[in-house]
Amino acid sequence: MRFTIIDNETKRRVGEWADKLVKRIQVEMQNQGLNASGNLSNSLEWEVGDDSVRVLADPYFLYAEGGRRAGKVPVNFSHIIERWISDKKVVRPAKFRTDRDFAWSIVHNIKTYGSSKYRGDRPKDDVLSAPMDELLPELNEIIENRVVFFVNDNLF
Repeated sequence: MRFTIIDNETKRRVGEWADKLVKRIQVEMQNQGLNASGNLSNSLEWEVGDDSVRVLADPYFLYAEGGRRAGKVPVNFSHIIERWISDKKVVRPAKFRTDRDFAWSIVHNIKTYGSSKYRGDRPKDDVLSAPMDELLPELNEIIENRVVFFVNDNLF
């Protein structure tokens, strides 16, 4: 059975819940150090449809959280890594003359072996579970109240 939200009040309440969820995910990203420049966190947004709630983010969210497998990399990946080095204030090892050299080395390792997070050398970040566990009961209550209202309004 497919349930459709047809009243604006329920959409408004679900929207408030989604906004709270996004803010909670942003806090979790900050707590886990997954927010070097703030761009990824700021890319989070939500949309409420008639039968869905979606949280959207920049495409690299999955890589930031779980790492990147070995293989092809984007053309500008070294520039992205160089900016990441700067944003995270990563200390460049002495054997590299510039951050660009260091970035190219990182790109080569990711292209060849995958990122350390993907290989399991570092734990994967999970910024979604805690916020969802914390806020899902509130969404369930909103939807349950809507179902009761719908049944009472349409069947009796």
